[in-house]
Amino acid sequence: MNFVFTSTFYATYESLDDNELVLVDEAIRRLLVDHSAAWARQGRIEGDRGSAWILTVRTSSLEASLYWDYHDDETLILLALVIRR
Repeated sequence: MNFVFTSTFYATYESLDDNELVLVDEAIRRLLVDHSAAWARQGRIEGDRGSAWILTVRTSSLEASLYWDYHDDETLILLALVIRR
């Protein structure tokens, strides 16, 4: 599985510190391998601009929500990243 990301996703991603990057990178790697599993599809939102799956990962000091969807059968799009500290 390949992935691409939006400028919205990357703007948040590049602002993360090393510990936060480790958490987000682990979630992305797992998502690429196991994107069809129930944990990866915790929630789905629908809106006037489209839809996305939401994957949330947590530690004691951080919560990261990755918004993603499929571009085609071989590509995931990382749409947005929301960090709560």
